[in-house]
Amino acid sequence: MARNSGRWLAHPRDMEAAMELTSASIHHRHQQSVGWDRHWRRHGVCAGSNVDLFFAVPRSLDHEHALSMCEDCPVRTECLAYALDGRCTHGIFGGTTPGWRRALLARRPHITSWRNLLAQARAEHMRRSHHSAATNHQRQGCSKVVVIK
Repeated sequence: MARNSGRWLAHPRDMEAAMELTSASIHHRHQQSVGWDRHWRRHGVCAGSNVDLFFAVPRSLDHEHALSMCEDCPVRTECLAYALDGRCTHGIFGGTTPGWRRALLARRPHITSWRNLLAQARAEHMRRSHHSAATNHQRQGCSKVVVIK
């Protein structure tokens, strides 16, 4: 462990090992949610990237690069839920900083499973989006959808 500005920080490689252990326990605690990618790490934009990038000094170019990688990541929600459920106090996860996550956890201390909450929110969003698209389609006078393969 290294000391930085009065705080103890784990080396990023130690954090990676801890993330693997935490991830396994999180997956055991939660049931499979609809639309949830259990193997999300394989599909992240960051897959194969140097883990040190996500534990860079705040506001550095590497820090900003890590945050920008998360912007269009297809598993950003899974990554964020992992960090919130695991109470990850260091590093960039799901496009968030440790300070942002600490503030969210402090505002919502009663939430026991961020994974379940975010999965439910995603399912509701998808349901509303589908309903809204169908309603708009009907308003435009379309009664048939043709799929071209």
